[in-house]
Amino acid sequence: MPIVPLPPFETDENEGKVLASQELHDLADEIVRLNLLEVKELVDRMGEHFGFGDDDDDGDYAEDGDGSGGAEEEAVVEKTVFDLKLTGFDAKSKIKVIKEVRAITSLGLKEAKELVEGAPVSC
Repeated sequence: MPIVPLPPFETDENEGKVLASQELHDLADEIVRLNLLEVKELVDRMGEHFGFGDDDDDGDYAEDGDGSGGAEEEAVVEKTVFDLKLTGFDAKSKIKVIKEVRAITSLGLKEAKELVEGAPVSC
């Protein structure tokens, strides 16, 4: 969806005053007084009416207009697999280390304990 700039609402001689009808001022005052749930409902309804939604937000607001902007972008690949090497831990914190290993690896208690006990211990 292209972004179209709005015309200026202020002029130099009327600095600080918005040039708009009283109905538009009243509508703006109503919108400002909405709570967050009402704002979300308003945005959802406007999205339905104008044909855009949350999934339309691709972040490409600086498009040239010729439609070739997407071909130049490189796909950013996030790293989802990491190598972790347990080189040692304090013997006092063995239970904490086992809990963290379980949380990271989704291993059971027995497997995580064996893994931690197989690592070197620093005093």
